[in-house]
Amino acid sequence: MIKSYRLKIYPNESKRKELNRLISFWSDKVNHFIRLFWTFEELSGSYPPKEYTRGGRLIRDAAVKAWQIVKGAKETGQKKRPYYDGNEIDLNEFSAYIIPDLQTKEFDLWLNVISLEKGKRLKLPCKKHREFNKALEGGKLRKSIKISREGKDYYATFFFEFAEKKLYNSKVVGIDVGMNHPAVTSDGRRFGDELRKLRIRTKWRRYKGLSAYKQALKIAKEIVEAYPGCDFAVERLLFKGKRGRSRRFRRLNNNWAYAHLAHKLEEMGKVEGFRLWKVNPAFSSIKCPECGFTNRANRRCDEVFSCISCGFTGAADTVGAWNIGERVARSNPSLRLIASELPYLSINVGGD
Repeated sequence: MIKSYRLKIYPNESKRKELNRLISFWSDKVNHFIRLFWTFEELSGSYPPKEYTRGGRLIRDAAVKAWQIVKGAKETGQKKRPYYDGNEIDLNEFSAYIIPDLQTKEFDLWLNVISLEKGKRLKLPCKKHREFNKALEGGKLRKSIKISREGKDYYATFFFEFAEKKLYNSKVVGIDVGMNHPAVTSDGRRFGDELRKLRIRTKWRRYKGLSAYKQALKIAKEIVEAYPGCDFAVERLLFKGKRGRSRRFRRLNNNWAYAHLAHKLEEMGKVEGFRLWKVNPAFSSIKCPECGFTNRANRRCDEVFSCISCGFTGAADTVGAWNIGERVARSNPSLRLIASELPYLSINVGGD
């Protein structure tokens, strides 16, 4: 399994100009080769013919990038010639690499990157973060690096190979994902409530620290850390639709994307060694976990579940998570559902 990690680059003004020139040069060359390769009747192999890769490392890398773009477009039957407009460069081990054993008081990683001036290299400072350090410990760093520009900021993307663990757990946790509480597990624990409150406070305004990706990553990590040695069960479609909701409701919740959480859990499972089960969500929110009676009238409101048959009352999201996990446990006898006693479901209905 390959995962990518980004570090921010902190160039001074002269290095910033050099990076801008480098990115513009790369983009022009990639599009030059795209126009050329688009005229080919057939593109075979992973690399272009050698006569098109002469002229230096940047030329060769740009030709390879263009070859891959054109080949992919032709394989999918694309009629219009593609155009490369990305503000990024793919560099191999000779064009960019980490300078070993070089650290300063402010920066703990330095890159040696090719420049447009013959014989001159750019030394670019970066700062590591916790996830990058964990990847260095548990993964194998690949030699290719990607340099990108986003507005006035520059980033280096590194790629790590991780061995996929083949572990089979004996416990499964059901997860209900919704608007009221971002994630609720089958034993009644809630995750991400503080993010929902922050979403509501910021409403529809742009807030960089609140992207759906970052929210899902944070919640996924918290859930995995809270349930070591467990598999997880989610709805096959992690989306309790916003259709039919008021405009105000959509504004308050339009920056929470449910599918990101399932994706992050699935990705983490390959490294951590747990499985993510996706089940049919039909009736999971209206089935009584006590007597099994299923009726829409059981769901009195967004927060409360109350069975009209046996009188069982509980937190609606917890009931949903319990039903999701129970379906996996029922179809896989080797798995035991993580859940407190059913009376617990009636505790903390609503509130914080």
